[in-house]
Amino acid sequence: MDAQKSLFLPVNTSLGTTAVEPDDYDTHSLVYRYVLSESEDGNGAVDVTKAVVRENVLDFFYPHMLMNGGEEMTTERLNKLKMKRDTFLLAFSAVQDLDPSDRWSFYQIAGIHGLPHQPFDGVENDSWDPRNPDWWGGYCQHGSPLFPTWHRPYMMLIEQSIIRQAKQFATTLSDADEKAAVLDIADDLRFPYLDWANQSTRVLGLPEVFTVTDVSLLYSWKSFSATSIPNPVKSFVLPVSLGKIFGSSDVYNPTAKPNYVVPSQGIPYTPQSYPTVRYVDAGYQTQNDKLNVTLMRNANTTLVEGVHAVFQHNQWLPFSNHYWSEETHGDGSQFGHYASLELVHDFVHGTLGGPGGHLTYPEIAAFDPIFFFHHSNVDRLVALWQYCYPNSWIPSKPLQLNSDGTYTDEPDSEANAKTPLTPFRFSAEDANQFVTSDDVRLVDADCGYSYPEILQARKERWTPPQMLDYVLKLYEPPENYLHRWVLMIERIVKRAFNGPFQVRVFIGKADADSQTSLSIPNFAGEIQVFARSSGVRCANCEQRQCMRASLDLTKTMVRLGLATTPLPNAGDDPFSSESAAPGNPFSIPGSLRLVFVDMQGRQLDPSTALGSWQGPKVSLYYQRGVPREQINEFMVDDDIDVSPQTLQKIELSYPQLSVAGVAQPTSS
Repeated sequence: MDAQKSLFLPVNTSLGTTAVEPDDYDTHSLVYRYVLSESEDGNGAVDVTKAVVRENVLDFFYPHMLMNGGEEMTTERLNKLKMKRDTFLLAFSAVQDLDPSDRWSFYQIAGIHGLPHQPFDGVENDSWDPRNPDWWGGYCQHGSPLFPTWHRPYMMLIEQSIIRQAKQFATTLSDADEKAAVLDIADDLRFPYLDWANQSTRVLGLPEVFTVTDVSLLYSWKSFSATSIPNPVKSFVLPVSLGKIFGSSDVYNPTAKPNYVVPSQGIPYTPQSYPTVRYVDAGYQTQNDKLNVTLMRNANTTLVEGVHAVFQHNQWLPFSNHYWSEETHGDGSQFGHYASLELVHDFVHGTLGGPGGHLTYPEIAAFDPIFFFHHSNVDRLVALWQYCYPNSWIPSKPLQLNSDGTYTDEPDSEANAKTPLTPFRFSAEDANQFVTSDDVRLVDADCGYSYPEILQARKERWTPPQMLDYVLKLYEPPENYLHRWVLMIERIVKRAFNGPFQVRVFIGKADADSQTSLSIPNFAGEIQVFARSSGVRCANCEQRQCMRASLDLTKTMVRLGLATTPLPNAGDDPFSSESAAPGNPFSIPGSLRLVFVDMQGRQLDPSTALGSWQGPKVSLYYQRGVPREQINEFMVDDDIDVSPQTLQKIELSYPQLSVAGVAQPTSS
């Protein structure tokens, strides 16, 4: 039976299968693909149905006795799952405890993403000048078509560091059976994913494993007596100070607790021996209640709607990132479309990090352990999208540039599938061989791991339309309208306010400001701008890099009576027939209100933004989505641009549109 389910796919990657052993500190860091059984004909194809999956955090951290179908799991199998869970937690804790100078330590790997703006494992660029303010000091790719693929080897690196420590942990066990079992488990450890848009998150919020101070060990270990450990997925205690210190007596320093105040601009400072936080209060403590309220609200609206929208586009550029510029998008093109995966990803950072939380700020986000569970889910969504649209890939010609630059790439450098994804090496012999996007195109064939839906689809031979139908059903919003109104905000200067910020949108509330309640029916939602601060070696992106974002206004319009409530027999269409698009619903002055706020909810004035910002460019789109019953092979396989059909586009400006705190133009 298993032989019939096997599926062999060709390997198209430079990644090898040899790991750097735990006691090897002479070889530089690298990522490797996990070994899969090869076909007997010797053509090098691998059986992707044997790939070990990255599991949902609920399945991984909460193993239970019931199996799919209601059968009871054997005690032996359940104990193995408990041991695997415990081993992951113990190994992840060990990674965090490594000396901060160790290339395999959590501190070093987290620092790849942003601060401390130092070379990771000797990966530099000959032309890099640490004093040059025009380059971004981290390696990460954002606002670039390489955003999804750069984070793939990043996840593999932290995962493989955990595997190394799991093998080291096995050597400390006194019980021979436990030692053998952990060594057997170690190579199959995979980083679980936090699905922030699924039904469980919408109802229950963040799983408790991310919030408790100490986490229980579920397996009954014979080699040691501990039954719990300090929780390595709740926070990370900084082994060295992170960021730029404020004045010694300043309330913006965590040492000022219980009078700590989150700085209005820039990057929060974290002293040595202080933990990462989320929704921090004056006592420098995480506020889990506020986190959960926000997460459940956003998961039921913006997040599930965003994921649903992402899968209704089949071109890599609009899918992959949120970049926008007048030169490349002024003609109405869809590069950096509102439904980009990066835009949804940005919103999760603000949702989970909150005011003052490390995850909210790009420069320090990766130091919060939840960053990697979040990005494991981002990687999963990329893999699912790739299954739906297997022919779509990064264009060979660089239609979009990496405007920020990275630690090794100059600003406005070309970004394509062969761009080195520094600092991730794949060769033990050559320290100058780096992974490319082509090397990690497929998670199973090229990297050797999988996700539950991908594995099931491989075994059951799902077609791309079947996968697309599955995903659109899985992430169907509570109120899913085929025809919808979408607000598009372009020309958002990411660095306008020296750090991350939000754009709140209100309908029919012309006097809305930062003090206006978000619980009133007029509140349509908010857009999260995951922005770097100034003074982090990126003067170019301070003034230049823009993004594009949007918000689905349909459910709010139905709530306010601006659109007809769906009739029982009208399916999902609350609007007029397809033959005629409705008129402009926001023709009255004051119909739409934008409120710019920082992460503490304090109102911002776009007219005082850094650089020569002309203000946002706002349009209203009336669109017809992609009905699930119309999904077919032509839609997912043919090299055409599939996206929601725009039936009407309306440009919005004063007086119909107003921005809180900005003086409106006066007539001459």
